[in-house]
Amino acid sequence: MKNILTLFVCLIVQLTVSQTFQEIDRFNRVGTEISYGDNGYYFKDTQGYFNQFTSAGMWQYTGNNITIQLRLVKKTFIRTDLIGSFKVDALVGGIRIVKNGIEVLNTFNTLNENKESNTEYYIFNGYRVRNTIDCLGCTIPNQRLYMYYKEPDNDNQRLTDMYFLMHVYKNGSASILRVVFPEDAVTGDPTQYDPEVENAPTKTQVILPFGKYDFKKVN
Repeated sequence: MKNILTLFVCLIVQLTVSQTFQEIDRFNRVGTEISYGDNGYYFKDTQGYFNQFTSAGMWQYTGNNITIQLRLVKKTFIRTDLIGSFKVDALVGGIRIVKNGIEVLNTFNTLNENKESNTEYYIFNGYRVRNTIDCLGCTIPNQRLYMYYKEPDNDNQRLTDMYFLMHVYKNGSASILRVVFPEDAVTGDPTQYDPEVENAPTKTQVILPFGKYDFKKVN
């Protein structure tokens, strides 16, 4: 049985490597019946939407005794399951936070790792979100990008599936990355837990403070 399973897995890998994927716009499938993740498609960033976020070697915010740095990278993944395979461009990120001169978080090193899925990174893109009043310089209905966010060594269920919203706008000739990390990104009170179904979490608060940040390119 074990040999059969191994052979089956090898067959899937072989088919994936040799498969040709049909390109389709990652953010525009209007007029098609194609769903995200359909077998045989390459969901490509054909319009270069991600480029505005990756154009900086690093984005940095400094204020109120805190420095936050973001690195954002576009990577391409091949996702395979029992139904088939698809290829996708994705935006992943790492974050570094320094509070009062002390580094309290740094996930930059993960960007050098070739993971099997974008969801294995601490920051990865979701979907584009409609504009709001603070979506400065937005020119299309869904300009902002929903980013999933998580932190290392987390054992608290209420601090999973967090998110922030971001978009790039111009201030003169300078590009600014606006990031909004709302308090409702956390589900429930992270200091509370049910002792009948879970252990007391050691992590009860996020390292990234809630708020609105304007990041500038630093290199």
